[in-house]
Amino acid sequence: MSKKVVDIIKENNKEINVDVKNKKIIVSNCWGDKNIRFVFSSNRDCSFLKNIIFPKELFALYHKDKELYEFVYAPVQKEIKRSFEYYFQQLPFKAYYGTPSNEFIKLASRFDFSQDADVNDRTYGMIRYASFYKEDAMDNGPVPINFFVKGDFNSIKYNNHLELLKHINFFMSYYDRRSPTILFFDKEEPLSDIVIPCKSDNEDFPKEIYSKKYDSTLIELFETARETNSIRLRYIFYFQILEYCSYYYVENTLKRKIANIIKSPDILNSEKYSNRIIEIYSDYFKNNKDDKRMDCLLTDLCTFDDIKDEIKVNSKYFIVDLQFDGGLTIKGLFNREEDIDNPPKEIISTIRRNIEKIRNEPTLKSKACLKCLYFTI
Repeated sequence: MSKKVVDIIKENNKEINVDVKNKKIIVSNCWGDKNIRFVFSSNRDCSFLKNIIFPKELFALYHKDKELYEFVYAPVQKEIKRSFEYYFQQLPFKAYYGTPSNEFIKLASRFDFSQDADVNDRTYGMIRYASFYKEDAMDNGPVPINFFVKGDFNSIKYNNHLELLKHINFFMSYYDRRSPTILFFDKEEPLSDIVIPCKSDNEDFPKEIYSKKYDSTLIELFETARETNSIRLRYIFYFQILEYCSYYYVENTLKRKIANIIKSPDILNSEKYSNRIIEIYSDYFKNNKDDKRMDCLLTDLCTFDDIKDEIKVNSKYFIVDLQFDGGLTIKGLFNREEDIDNPPKEIISTIRRNIEKIRNEPTLKSKACLKCLYFTI
């Protein structure tokens, strides 16, 4: 492979690696995934790669010379025959299922999967195709099928490519509930420089743990949030935990206060409790809005000391403002790192307001914003 071709491949795919070792050409980190690599013999013509882009947000090839997206689907038992035109910004785009391109076949047949690699949606898809092309397909065996979208992509920005594809996804599932859908991958950078303090940093893991039974819904929400890779989705799930807790906290507080009054031995002989009950219900209805409920939960049960460690070790992300695509600006929690030891009196309420605002506008502009978002929850 000539240096010129290698340079073009790398220009189209900034994170891709192309190495020549032991008479082999190794193309790795495709789609920005360290688990994906293709190995060709050095005498094989790989110049086709100069027209191929591996978009990180998609499991697809973009054929630059053809203005064509090819989405990796699978060998299936029955051929899918569907094609339609979709108009986006008054431009026609043709979407259809078809036989994988020669370029894709060349890649899939040279896919190299390491036993140490992680199995994810992309590696699993490539393993299926690699197995298919390494074996002789039987007459009644599976049929290789990919999904294609072709049109004047050069006329629209790349972000609009993704918007178009999401629209196509929506309408395919709208008209056919069983329709295969395009996979989207989060392009967020890993939070490699974030410090995550926990109890085991300063103390040994306990030999025995005594616990009461907790709400199973909360446990499931915590598990879902913890296992979700997308920071934005993780944020939504953790926010749902706060909403769930705040609702039942206010409800249970009301019940407990009323129950305490009812338990009074002189309740039948005293009118003083009627005013107290009216006062309790008045407070309840005053705090019955979502923001009030959450404020009650956090200010009653949480202190700044509960989150101080997380904020302090990642202080550089809490003394800057957050900028959002929609124009929203969230001021830094502190002006200087030194201020963290003397937080304002209303710091918990300020954090509550911030996380509510962020929940409504999750698209961030910078890597630093993503980190701040992760730790404000």
